[in-house]
Amino acid sequence: MRWHQGNGVCGAGQDAGRRGVKAIEDLPDRGLLGRLDNHVAQAMLTLGHPIGYPPGTQLLRRGGEDRHALLLLRGAVKIQAGEPDDPALLAVRAAGDLVGEMAALDDRPRSATVIAGGEVVARLIPPQEFRRFLQRHPEVLLDIARDNNDELRWANRLRQAVPLPAESRIALVLDHLVRRYGHRTPDGRWSLELHLTNIELASIAGMRARTAEQAFSRLRDAGIVLTGTRRVLLVPRIDRLTEATRMDSRPTPAPV
Repeated sequence: MRWHQGNGVCGAGQDAGRRGVKAIEDLPDRGLLGRLDNHVAQAMLTLGHPIGYPPGTQLLRRGGEDRHALLLLRGAVKIQAGEPDDPALLAVRAAGDLVGEMAALDDRPRSATVIAGGEVVARLIPPQEFRRFLQRHPEVLLDIARDNNDELRWANRLRQAVPLPAESRIALVLDHLVRRYGHRTPDGRWSLELHLTNIELASIAGMRARTAEQAFSRLRDAGIVLTGTRRVLLVPRIDRLTEATRMDSRPTPAPV
């Protein structure tokens, strides 16, 4: 596996290679890959070559002229728009998702910047190889469209939630992310390991960072969400988080 460092790509060494193999074997059944038939997903995992990105690395740049796509195998990325000195976080993507596919398909400059939220392992797929794969498996285009439509519906739902209290809007963002990218822990809780800051959470929810911080604190005080180490989010009961998305007043603490 290659390991991206700065502006170049160099050999990752045996440890990184083993991490890449493990990521493929342990790939979660979600994102675009989760939609595909098993044999098609396995074929997609052979495209391009594996590559690793350290935390904070810019995978794709808005306006960039490169055309490859990236199939995420491990870790999460943050999709940003706006100017470099004032970026707005639009969305996050994680293992099983595909990013950069639009430039590979329409041969136009990148429309957004993609940043590694933590250590990321992916497969870098050249545009010609990606298009040949889609010619062999045209059904994947439909799955890509469905995936994008899901995100559009989610964005519309978030815009419709603007009149709701800040707590409900933050709960809506967290509920979406936990259901899409979270996993169950042995004690029955849900864990979300996207490592989002309050500023990034506020950007997705469309509010000021201070407002988002206060709303998150009230959800935490009510026991709806908990915070672990390294900004890992824990949700004791996801039904309470979903209920919080429909609140028209502040959440009440969980009974002791």
